Amino acid sequence: MTDLKPTYFAAELDSLAAEANKKIGGLRSRVLRKAHGALPYDYIVPNGVYEEQWDWDAFFVGLHLISVDRADGIYLRNWCLNFLHHTEPDGQTPGGIRPWAGRDARLYHIKPLMGQAAFYASLALGDFGWIAPVWDKMASCVTYRERKMSDPATGLVKWWDGLESGADNNAALVRRYHNSMAAADVNAFMVLDYRAMVEVAERLGKGSEADEFRERARRLALAIDAHLWDAAAEAYSDYDAVEKTLARLITYSDLVPLWAGLASPARAKAMIERHVLEPRELWAPHGIRSLAADDPAYNNENVLKPYSNWQGPIWPHTNWMFMHALLRYGYREAALDVAVRVTRVCLDDLARNGMMHENYHAETGAPLAAPDFISWNLLVAQMIDEARTGAFLPDPARTLWKT
Repeated sequence: MTDLKPTYFAAELDSLAAEANKKIGGLRSRVLRKAHGALPYDYIVPNGVYEEQWDWDAFFVGLHLISVDRADGIYLRNWCLNFLHHTEPDGQTPGGIRPWAGRDARLYHIKPLMGQAAFYASLALGDFGWIAPVWDKMASCVTYRERKMSDPATGLVKWWDGLESGADNNAALVRRYHNSMAAADVNAFMVLDYRAMVEVAERLGKGSEADEFRERARRLALAIDAHLWDAAAEAYSDYDAVEKTLARLITYSDLVPLWAGLASPARAKAMIERHVLEPRELWAPHGIRSLAADDPAYNNENVLKPYSNWQGPIWPHTNWMFMHALLRYGYREAALDVAVRVTRVCLDDLARNGMMHENYHAETGAPLAAPDFISWNLLVAQMIDEARTGAFLPDPARTLWKT
């Protein structure tokens, strides 16, 4: 079981949280860009060599921004509008946009985040009206994956490939066919996106469409329960719709249903205590690993090209997500420990190297890939505060988990 620290003194946490807020949160201006080229609205980028708007990075940065200043919901609104500007008539939307070249074909379709981005932006701004003119296009974008990339036998949706998923070389997705893996993460994100569309539709007075999205969310949540829970392993898994079998690995993606609140208390307890809090699997000295340590593929190699490494290293934003999963299911001490460990890793990187990186060695805490990386690791600025209070600052009411 875990090596949890028994207690943290309040003054210690106060000091660490204040330092994170100042030194990490203070970097926010470096991820903001003015509209230009194929991006007609001001937008968010990962600091460094990047000038593109990426679905994954900009969404999580946007959540950090509104946790600090609700007026910054404008960037999540612009996230939606920039992507919708490049949506095809059938709803296909790229997961990346280059200001000088437009659509990035490497990310076939946007991750299931459009509905959530629209909801959180509107909630922060107190304005849902901006969505009305683009509602039909948004609905087409959100439903594209179900219409074009779903498994008729199970009702689950699929990733096109590992790169599209954001977890580039996820051990459960590599060496697979395109459009084959009905992974736990994509389905959990999809449920949240459908629930977000319910909230948006209701506020726009579109009752029948709200009912349709509510039913989509209900059906998909049932499919996750029926097809992705591995009772023997006591864990969610990823389903290969071509080979008709579960990819029985313990990876980052299998924890996303916990983040989405889809697990029953009994299932969550079993998975968390058997896999998440287990040092031989996901619980590491510096956070929660992206692949279980007892997996043959487990490693902490410094890899950026041709993909980033999700076969072991600590990723700050997923640790922020799973901190909230632990909070949701009553593991407050473990959640606080994750927050402290990841915060210390990032602050140590800033102190030693004057920068942060996109991921860290799970055993040593050493920085790995993408030097001078500022993106969704901005969420670390708020981890200790949220762990202590149980708050989810983008939406204090946790609306999407109550639908």
